[in-house]
Amino acid sequence: MGVTRRLRVFEDPSLQIWFVIAGFGAFLILLGILSFLVQIYVSIRNREALRDVTGDPWNGRTLEWSTSSPPPPYNFAFTPVVHDNDAWWDMKQRGYERPLGGYKPIHMPKNTGAGIVLAGISMVLGFALIWYIWWLAILSFVALLATAIGHTFNYNRSFNIPVDQVLRTERTRTELLSGHA
Repeated sequence: MGVTRRLRVFEDPSLQIWFVIAGFGAFLILLGILSFLVQIYVSIRNREALRDVTGDPWNGRTLEWSTSSPPPPYNFAFTPVVHDNDAWWDMKQRGYERPLGGYKPIHMPKNTGAGIVLAGISMVLGFALIWYIWWLAILSFVALLATAIGHTFNYNRSFNIPVDQVLRTERTRTELLSGHA
């Protein structure tokens, strides 16, 4: 509302309350930042004592907490049997019932840079279309199509995690869970 900046004293004293409120808000923000920095310091200082190996540090209720920490490269070695809305909580109440065998190789996709490349070309295309640079728009559109079509011919985009590795990982997880039961 037209308040002049960088003054030691304001001519309108009715504005003073708003500056006090703004100052209090800035102080609260400072406290929040300091609290965050203290939390980072304490977390780094006590990282060994705070390390989680269970994958479930907060005694979670849903399936995403059922994987180990650090997680294996796959999600689940078996399809979880769900009896309740809070499936992981229910599995914990049932004694961590898990299959001990019968695993199959797990099919996984390989990492590829195609998404980043396509996003970069799309950004150039968008830039060219916004600024009416038609030669660049046509060139980037052709490059976009060529890259997308070329990626479809990359047949080496997946791998299998062998059964023995899955079995070792699941056996370790089962032993860890049986120790916490």
